[in-house]
Amino acid sequence: MSEKPAPDTLILCNDLMFSSQLNGAAQRAGCVPRTCLGQVSAMKELESDQMRWVVVDLELAGIDLTALRNATSAKIVAFGPHVQTDRLAAASSVGCDFVLSRGEINRGLESLLASEG
Repeated sequence: MSEKPAPDTLILCNDLMFSSQLNGAAQRAGCVPRTCLGQVSAMKELESDQMRWVVVDLELAGIDLTALRNATSAKIVAFGPHVQTDRLAAASSVGCDFVLSRGEINRGLESLLASEG
């Protein structure tokens, strides 16, 4: 019996329907996703240092992007509503590798992960 591959993409989003869409996009891009609903569980997952990607919803309450950035060398893809320009700019300023609107990530996560992977 073959062993399941270790997750390499962490999806940090507590919107269960949207995180399901993100998981599907990651799988189609050839990634092995794992979803976390909050920062505490995400930080535990990042201890394994096998993550290549972290996809984080900027609407998640209490998210500390600086702590996430400091916890991993994985590429961080942050996303949020296009009207929340301050949050998007803050994500960029703390070193998130890609900062996208919710619409952009919905349409383009699969191709982003596949092209950068």
